[in-house]
Amino acid sequence: MKNPEVLNQMKAGNSKDQIMLGDYPKALSEAIMNTINTNKDISAKLLNDEAIYDKFARAMLNVFMQNLNKGMA
Repeated sequence: MKNPEVLNQMKAGNSKDQIMLGDYPKALSEAIMNTINTNKDISAKLLNDEAIYDKFARAMLNVFMQNLNKGMA
């Protein structure tokens, strides 16, 4: 939610699939890497398994979209 490009993509009403093709995956990867020292095992699993990463990314996108719709952005 701190990434202005991703937030703009969500506010513009882009579909989740469009957002997944935009800046969101890179922003999420960077956020995961920024917490790697705190959550080493989880971060490593997310960054090394594309299927798990995709599920996590889509789940987090749902949370972000719900927060945006509730005015929490």
